[in-house]
Amino acid sequence: MRAWIGFIAALWAFALHPTGAQTAFGAEPASACGIPSDIHDGWAMTSPEKQGMNARLLCTMDDGINDGKLANVDDIVVIRHGVLVYERYYAYPEQQLRFDATTRHRGNSMTKSVVSLLVGIAMERGLIKDLDVPAFFYLPENADLRMLDKDPVTLRHLLMMSAGLGSDRAPGVTFRYSDSETELVGAILKKVTGKTVDVLAQEELFAPLGISDVEWYKSPFSGVAMSSGGLNLRPRDWAKIGQLVLNRGSWEGRQIVPASWVDQSTAEQIKTEGPQSYGYQWWLGRSLEGKREVQWIAAMGFNSQKTIIIPALDMVVVFNASRQSKNMVAPELDLLDRYIIPATSKE
Repeated sequence: MRAWIGFIAALWAFALHPTGAQTAFGAEPASACGIPSDIHDGWAMTSPEKQGMNARLLCTMDDGINDGKLANVDDIVVIRHGVLVYERYYAYPEQQLRFDATTRHRGNSMTKSVVSLLVGIAMERGLIKDLDVPAFFYLPENADLRMLDKDPVTLRHLLMMSAGLGSDRAPGVTFRYSDSETELVGAILKKVTGKTVDVLAQEELFAPLGISDVEWYKSPFSGVAMSSGGLNLRPRDWAKIGQLVLNRGSWEGRQIVPASWVDQSTAEQIKTEGPQSYGYQWWLGRSLEGKREVQWIAAMGFNSQKTIIIPALDMVVVFNASRQSKNMVAPELDLLDRYIIPATSKE
């Protein structure tokens, strides 16, 4: 009898505990829909609530994605205050590949933003001394850079997608998205460092960040790793790139990318045709939540790849998808605006 009373007392104690009560009566904890899995990749992990986020709102988003009422994405990863608080992977009947925390995802043009970080490292080492040196100084063999009828194209123009190559546009005036301009940035990095972008990134970024599962597509024509696209990483490793930028180039007390370069490259350098502006291979945008305007920085790529850095909220959000979105923007930013950013509100 005494044992039975002890058992009943223990059961009530378990049920009255917030987590225990939810489990005892068949309900999931609020954050159970996006609990991260430990794959020993260096991320600290907590519940969203411990980092000031509304887990129930995140779970509402999760339900909407599963029900097909919200954007079709392959994965979402949320980092708050340097801690992994939410991750979710989705599978669809038409997809053969099932994504999880250990699956690399194509980054497509998010690769460009990684190349920008490499430029900052090369500048700090004195290998690139001035962004306004004409690009043909580095690549004299490239006839397209010798435009005698207008101002010379510089590395700065290439970084801000304003070189105007193959057009009558003057360099530095008009934004025009161009893979070829980023490929020229990669060629300049190879010329000044003697290393292709994949080798340079492995040594200067991935090794310090503890990123080991890397695939980088090489051009079938040159056999050289592409600078405009082709880098494939696990979603949580894309989040490390974002956190590095959020930390202004620092990782675990080590300055990997100069803080001054992070500030410069993620500041507005030119207006674009759309609602965003552009830095040096980084997109700049904003989200509106009620009367609150939230500025963000993003690496973005075809088929909705996004690594979004939100300094004011101390947050990084990664979206990966396998379907095309309009102008690399919608509809995933709807998830950011309607659920993820509001989950940080105290109201």
